[in-house]
Amino acid sequence: MSLPEKKNCLKLREFTLSLFSLTLFLIFFCTQINPVYGAVNGAAIEEENENRIIIGFFSDHDLSDATVRFEEPHENVSLVFTLSSGKETLKSETFHLGSVKKDQEISKVFFWELEEDFGKDRDSYTAQLFVKEGNQILETQKTSFSYRNPHLSNLKVVDFSADSEKASFLIDLVSSANLRLVQMPEPGIVDFDLKLLSGKDIIYSESLKNVPVTDAYYKTINWPLLLEKDRSYTALLKVHSHSPELTTAYMSEFWAEEKVEILDSDINVDEYGASVTVTGRSQVPFNGIVRVVLTPEEGDVRVFEETADILTAGKEDTVGIIWQGVPRGDYNVKIDVVNLDGEILDSHETVLRVFEPVAELNPPEETPALSSQAATGILLCVAVFLGRKKRGKKD
Repeated sequence: MSLPEKKNCLKLREFTLSLFSLTLFLIFFCTQINPVYGAVNGAAIEEENENRIIIGFFSDHDLSDATVRFEEPHENVSLVFTLSSGKETLKSETFHLGSVKKDQEISKVFFWELEEDFGKDRDSYTAQLFVKEGNQILETQKTSFSYRNPHLSNLKVVDFSADSEKASFLIDLVSSANLRLVQMPEPGIVDFDLKLLSGKDIIYSESLKNVPVTDAYYKTINWPLLLEKDRSYTALLKVHSHSPELTTAYMSEFWAEEKVEILDSDINVDEYGASVTVTGRSQVPFNGIVRVVLTPEEGDVRVFEETADILTAGKEDTVGIIWQGVPRGDYNVKIDVVNLDGEILDSHETVLRVFEPVAELNPPEETPALSSQAATGILLCVAVFLGRKKRGKKD
């Protein structure tokens, strides 16, 4: 005869074993189902993304940047940017695109141009983009942000600058300090998106995807297009960190100007003349001259000029200047590169000692008899050549 307490223990043990078996079965069943569900869900998301018009939308306190792609043609299309805080609309701007073609991709950047101290007391902003066809909204997307831009946690943009030649940026890893333990910087994967704007128009863009940053990373991107002198341009750099998912933007404004540089190591000056190499440092084309000024201790100053080739960034031209009849003596030599407006863009100074002046060479005057003889000889040569050509065709 068994005791009641022993029967209860056996029943409890059997129930626990059954519950454990059921739990294992459910875990196994769920692990088999989850990949299928994830694949179906992923396919649905991918299909949804393919049908989207807005493929990129970013905004902060300074600007909003959007990229749209149309899978089919539309008429009377417009992009509407709005900025609001709470229920108050602060800014609204409309870009009329008109007719768009199938697979056409368009990017627009809009600067909010808020006052310097405006909205510092507000907690957040909401930027929204509307893609419209007439009055019909094809798609809309919005994003929220605070007044102060977010900072990358493990990466830091040390510098970003742009000029008439290029844009350059330096990004470095950030060390995190936790009380007494200083942790090593963690590497990151980032995307870079660079745009060059003239007013509201994007005239150039370039992207770098999945760039590993394991140490200080420096990049220079030269402008591959010509710039207009004395025109204002804005370079925009967006940095997207993969982990954590965060995008920050940086701007650099500049005025386009002619810029050339004399290569000091490639200058040769002697009693016969001067050889000067000039290289372009701007995408504003340089058009001008190289001027060499010889200043003696006593006597007249002598000036020599020679036209240089039209130069853009990275191109070089070696200009040769020959002088004759320069008297014996010591000279201070100044070399200037001057544009058509008379502006000196670069200079170099050196000295010259002339031991024996080079005599001026006067070419002998050609007599009319010699000229007629030369002309007769040329005509005879042409006649002989034509005769041989005709004879060769007959053969």
